[in-house]
Amino acid sequence: MRPLIISTIVVLFSAVAVLGCDVPLVHYKTMKCTPVGSRPDGCPERYDCPSLQAHDNNKCYFNGKTYDIDQRVPDTEVSEFCSVLCYCRSANPSAKFRCAHVDCPEFFQRFDYDNCLRQYERKGCCASGKVCGDARDRLATCELENEIYKEGQRMRFKDNKCRTCICSASFNRNATETDPNCYESVCGFELFGEKHLYGGAIPVYKQDACCPWEWRMPKETDSVVKGAGKPATDPNLQCKYGNLTLDVGDTLNIQQNAEDRKMTCSCQVPPLMQCVLN
Repeated sequence: MRPLIISTIVVLFSAVAVLGCDVPLVHYKTMKCTPVGSRPDGCPERYDCPSLQAHDNNKCYFNGKTYDIDQRVPDTEVSEFCSVLCYCRSANPSAKFRCAHVDCPEFFQRFDYDNCLRQYERKGCCASGKVCGDARDRLATCELENEIYKEGQRMRFKDNKCRTCICSASFNRNATETDPNCYESVCGFELFGEKHLYGGAIPVYKQDACCPWEWRMPKETDSVVKGAGKPATDPNLQCKYGNLTLDVGDTLNIQQNAEDRKMTCSCQVPPLMQCVLN
């Protein structure tokens, strides 16, 4: 998602968005959809998503790339999901990825948190090693948002859950956009949630997470609550959800039980609606 001003990014609803746009859009960024047009609020008018709008059931899609049956995804692109050997396989109704899961050694070992720390590498799943005692105390330190970290530790941004940095001796807290040890997280729903993604579901975000927390399938009891805006004359500027068609600004009337987590679902930036857990 790179409309207009590429270098100016803010995060709202814990999702990367264009300056002034308060709509969670990380799902579009993950699928490498193309923003089309611009609105006064800073949001694109819509996104063009080939993996959705021109989907081929005999292919798999991940991170903007298309994979044929039996084609493998490079391990470096899925390592942060603790996965390896991901390949596209034929399935009904749509091709899907099959991956091997990595069980890190630290998952099964007790750890001396008072005396040691684990070190990580960029986009890695498992720890690359550990440092203890005096050696730990001699490690370089980093400061990020008033927190102190030691070399090799993961650093999280309080207001940008999508970005991570690895503390290094050369870390510059004033240049995190260009630091080679800082990176944007890639969401894994294309690897593991194709049944929902291509089955008509919409992303559900929660306030403290970068990626969609879950996906909501249409229900027969859903209905449309019309917004104040004018109906769209261009179908590309509408959201389709099951048998429903929503204009930008329309919301979904959801029948929820008292014990359900409350959410608000709306058509904000087509083609997909999105929900936010309240």
